[in-house]
Amino acid sequence: MVAAALVAGAACGQGIVPGDLPKEGFRLPGGIEPVVQLRTYYFDQESTSGTPSEAWALGGWFGLRSPWWGDVFQAALNFYTSQPLYAPDDKGGTRLLRSNQDAINVLAEAFGAVRFAGQTLTMYRQLINRPFINPQDNRMVPNTFEAYTLSGTVDAVSYIGGYITKEKVRDSESFRWMSNVAGGSGDQTGVAFASATWNFVKNGYVRVDEQHTFDVFNTFYADVRFPLQIDDQTSVALGAQYYPQSSVGAEQLGSFSTWGYGLQATLSYGPVGAQLYWTQTGSDRDTLNPYGSHASYLDMMQVSFNTAGEKAWGIGANVDFAKVGAPGLTAAAMYASGHDRLDYTTGAPMPDRSETDVRVDYAFPKGSLLEGFVATFRYSWLRQDGAPQTGTQLRAYVNYAVRF
Repeated sequence: MVAAALVAGAACGQGIVPGDLPKEGFRLPGGIEPVVQLRTYYFDQESTSGTPSEAWALGGWFGLRSPWWGDVFQAALNFYTSQPLYAPDDKGGTRLLRSNQDAINVLAEAFGAVRFAGQTLTMYRQLINRPFINPQDNRMVPNTFEAYTLSGTVDAVSYIGGYITKEKVRDSESFRWMSNVAGGSGDQTGVAFASATWNFVKNGYVRVDEQHTFDVFNTFYADVRFPLQIDDQTSVALGAQYYPQSSVGAEQLGSFSTWGYGLQATLSYGPVGAQLYWTQTGSDRDTLNPYGSHASYLDMMQVSFNTAGEKAWGIGANVDFAKVGAPGLTAAAMYASGHDRLDYTTGAPMPDRSETDVRVDYAFPKGSLLEGFVATFRYSWLRQDGAPQTGTQLRAYVNYAVRF
């Protein structure tokens, strides 16, 4: 289940970004805002081949953000940590910790920002949140980037663009060149990108993104969401996405040209929602997402249904129990099935597969003693024709945004 959103100008659930400080709240000397987010996470997976991965970690992030000095310059630092509470040596691969199950400790955000003429220039380590370049904040520590970006808003259009040199992925302490993160082995290169979103109506938008990893590959992305309000209780939204990818320059991943597209329809009626999805991938190669979560509508817990030639459909449902007397409690479920998969290296057919995901969240209400405390439980079943067993994955985690 994919939720795509622009990074807002405030301290957020994924870390710290440039923006005005909250009007209320504790300040350190100099008007500096402290930001503390605690997180504990348990992950347990057994793949369709029987390979186990398991760990339980404790950590979060601890940051500082200055006010806008002279209404022009702002600085921020954010330190992330993930410490093993339970991490068997023979069950690595959870991405909660490093590949050898060791702790993660990293200054993942460290930026200076300058704002002028309604625009913000952000320099060095920062969060970027676009369809194919994003924090992928679904473990203990998100992806962050060493980059130089310019962002702003003109009427109903928001935009961001710039140049990204390096990325720190979720289970690492090191920043690596973007071409290396993508799997390239030639000259080390970065990514030039430009993105814009037109919010033409409430909950409706048109979005375009262009990202170019020099000498590796290029991705163009476009999507649209069109909402229709039927009555006070009922709304419908239709959506479509398209994302061609192709090798460029020295073609460090080889020569290829592929694409993906998706269609979606959603219905909301009071506290209940339902969704339908369809996606398809070009037969030349799997679509790539080395810099974050896949943008596909069917980016599930275990797979993204993005194999070469794959056609997939999905159905989902969700309920917000606040409207039936249990504020803060939400639940969702989704099923997806993919077929016509190809091994792009040989052209041979690959087994059909399906995945079922369930999710339950509870957030303590505003004004309560535990405001900012959110607990999440997620479970997934992955089935593949001919596989020895069903692949299962459990994610259980708690976030607590500390209030000062």
